[in-house]
Amino acid sequence: MPLSIRAGNEQTIYQAAELLAQLRQALRGEEAILLDLSAVEEIDCAGAQVLVWLLREGSRLGLPVSLHAPSKAVRDFVRLMGLQRDLPLEAQGEDHGHGS
Repeated sequence: MPLSIRAGNEQTIYQAAELLAQLRQALRGEEAILLDLSAVEEIDCAGAQVLVWLLREGSRLGLPVSLHAPSKAVRDFVRLMGLQRDLPLEAQGEDHGHGS
């Protein structure tokens, strides 16, 4: 069973270091990670950079990582920035968006 982590409401430059530290610690556990993005109401480039890092680091370590239930704010940001290849989002997010 994967380790489930829920991202907070804001994933911006102000929270990036905290999320990065939490995810680094989680990767040390050497188990799959499911990052729940359903509560994210605001995301910026720093938040997206942490997500890209997580996926790449998980791949490098051979650990499955999934970005689960992305909010509307996350989906819109990924689409706006053209990050669909770098940040594949699970389809379930289409019905769970909380951001506007």
